[in-house]
Amino acid sequence: MAVICFVSFEIHPTTAGGCGVLIHHAADVLLSRDHEVVLLLDIPDPEFRKFVEVDRLGFARPARLRAYRVGALCEDFPYQARDIPCVFQRNSLRFAHALSRLQELELIDFVEFFEYCGPGYYSLMQRLFQPRSQEGRRHAPVLGVRVHGSMEVLDRFGDGCFLERDRLILHALEHQSISLADTVLVPTRTYYERYYRTLYGLESERVVVSQPPKVPLPRVRIQPPEGRRASIVFVGRLSHLKGVDQLVHAAVALFRRRPDLDCTVELIGADTSETPFGTSYGDYLRTLIPPSLRDRFVFLDHLSHDAISSRLAGALFAVFPNRVESFCYALHEVYDAGVPVIINELPAFADFFQHEQNALLYDGSVRGLFAAMERMADDPTLRERPRRPYPVAERPLGDFYDHLSARESPAVPGSAPRALVVVLCDDERVTATPAATALARQTAGGFRVVHLVPANLGQAQPDDEAVLWLLGRPWYPHGADGGRLPDSEAATLDALLLLRSGDRLAPAWMEGCLSALSSRERMAFAGTWLRTGGTILPLPLDLVPELHPFERGSALTRVLMRTDPGVPLAELFDPSLGPLGEIGYLWSAISQRGPGAIFPAPLCDAVEDEPGIDPQLLKSLVIRYGSPHAGRLALLAGLLHEQLAWRHDGDVTRALSVPELAQELRLNVADTLGGRTLARLALRRLARRMWHLGTR
Repeated sequence: MAVICFVSFEIHPTTAGGCGVLIHHAADVLLSRDHEVVLLLDIPDPEFRKFVEVDRLGFARPARLRAYRVGALCEDFPYQARDIPCVFQRNSLRFAHALSRLQELELIDFVEFFEYCGPGYYSLMQRLFQPRSQEGRRHAPVLGVRVHGSMEVLDRFGDGCFLERDRLILHALEHQSISLADTVLVPTRTYYERYYRTLYGLESERVVVSQPPKVPLPRVRIQPPEGRRASIVFVGRLSHLKGVDQLVHAAVALFRRRPDLDCTVELIGADTSETPFGTSYGDYLRTLIPPSLRDRFVFLDHLSHDAISSRLAGALFAVFPNRVESFCYALHEVYDAGVPVIINELPAFADFFQHEQNALLYDGSVRGLFAAMERMADDPTLRERPRRPYPVAERPLGDFYDHLSARESPAVPGSAPRALVVVLCDDERVTATPAATALARQTAGGFRVVHLVPANLGQAQPDDEAVLWLLGRPWYPHGADGGRLPDSEAATLDALLLLRSGDRLAPAWMEGCLSALSSRERMAFAGTWLRTGGTILPLPLDLVPELHPFERGSALTRVLMRTDPGVPLAELFDPSLGPLGEIGYLWSAISQRGPGAIFPAPLCDAVEDEPGIDPQLLKSLVIRYGSPHAGRLALLAGLLHEQLAWRHDGDVTRALSVPELAQELRLNVADTLGGRTLARLALRRLARRMWHLGTR
């Protein structure tokens, strides 16, 4: 039997949230199959103690269930919130740190992360930089990601919203987590095909269909009982994603068309603040109801399972107008209770529900929902037909967890690429620079060093030497010993690193980056976070490389980039981009070779680069190398226009410098997400901004 670890911000019944409900039900199923379950929970200490001391005892076999709190395992976490301003990066790194500590206490076979917000990213990323022997790999856990419904899928297909700079990072964390995971668990095949195959480039070989387990509501026998007013029921959070506004619009039309229909609409679910109108979603829904019909709509807030079951006894039918969904526990529970359901025609429902066989489907429009509701209200025979004529989703989790011990270990990395390190010097003193000293202390060998010394074009040039132009400046190449090199020896190998002479690499920097490149063929570069002037720079170059020229200008990336061997340095970068040549090459390499990898620790102390950026070169960079990155660049352009490009100080408007742009870009989406709130919607924030501008 296997030891399975679930990583979560939530756990039912101690905390709220659908992910916690799934993990609770999944743990019960796995415990009943004689597996052991370990929970790694990032929840407050009082809630954690309640779970361990009280709620854990309600599981099928609590003696085989162990829980650990992220906060307790992160007492030696080396970073403060100010070091990693993006809360999504910070949360992911805390999970990685806690999981590393947990593996010292537990021998785990499989670790399951949720995919939204990318909490597993740095656990997956760190693995690339830490080569293990074949023996060590046999004991390393399989790292998997379960699809619940990513924030990008919700943004694209549900809310239609976009937040700020950190939302770009959030989407990228989700993408990269899915890309790096050994296994991706999906609720249904159709849901994967519709949203994840193309959007995430997720190949079917790593996909496992694993249906979420459910706890059905008691069966409703007679609907509605004699003498009880009938109702149309909705179960779920009051939010735009759940499409409740469509139900309200359709119900108002139905009551106006059929004033004789003695029926109410019961909205069962917690209210939310997910509205652009500065009020709760419930208050927004109330504005859609004419005063003459408001007594026909009952807002019941969140109810227990037993209370929901009681309300279903009076239901004519239930409506699930969700705009996007991955599984929808509430729908399956209401269906299992024997209540006829009307549902939006979504991919998440396609594998379970067929039109007029066990549900009534509509086309996602208010008009279509109104027509379906009118049919269901008028036709008792139609209502009887879809009362759970047959069971659906009856194979909870599948057999994936039962065969973990038979899974093959990840492949041992291949041979490391040959690397060329190019150090940009301030003068001809090349052998005693901080960069040269740090390179001499690297734990990995096999790389070649070339120093580039500035060429003074005002002085006489030796007859047998040509100037090497790189990043818009002229240089003479020198070897590691300080002697001049002919141009023919200044050529690429399998990978290239650009440094300034004042940079310092940690001794294991090259070993880790070479290991990362050797572990995955489809990887454009490898590097680490930087430290500049004592400040940690948690660069998102691996996540959103499009941000680099806007946040860092023409600063060197200090990453080990894949190159084709034998290319003269003078021909590697687009010379017309000048100091932006490196980022132009990197954008091109990413589109051809795949994204890069950044180890989340400041293992490179970098000197300050020259500030400023030529807008003409930036435009040339975007038009020549931006096409493969057009989607994110378009979003970035909107962010820059709205938030960054200009600052209004009274009546004075001035352009922001690159450092100021970088500072303005470091906006947190929320003070804390804790996995339960996830993120605040952009429309709400935009509404506040528009109001603020209107009062000026």
